[in-house]
Amino acid sequence: MSTLIDTNIAIHLRDSDSWAVERYRTLAESPALSIVSIVELEGGIVGRPDLAQARRASLDLLTARLEILDFDGRAASAYRDIIAIAGYSRSKLLDRMIAATAIVHQRVLITANGADFRDIPGLRLEIWAP
Repeated sequence: MSTLIDTNIAIHLRDSDSWAVERYRTLAESPALSIVSIVELEGGIVGRPDLAQARRASLDLLTARLEILDFDGRAASAYRDIIAIAGYSRSKLLDRMIAATAIVHQRVLITANGADFRDIPGLRLEIWAP
């Protein structure tokens, strides 16, 4: 089963949260990460100058182990399909872009926030929680 990790899971992995690291180790293959999540994670580095150096190092280690999936024309089309059914929401923009990426790459999205994605048709979810 090919997977894509949501930004919130990437944050837990970046921060070496034990429950997330243990779940990660059970995966049969390395998951992917959306470029959209990279954008969000970069914000977490810049937004906390006191943690920037440690977060940068941890993020670089994490992304070196993951396949990074671009948000391309196919993902944009899938995003359009999502908002045509679920409606446009500025607050859900990035989540829906990540979901579109998972759909076009036929990946199960691993997230800690299933409620953010439940209205998206065709998206397969796996919920991780501590």
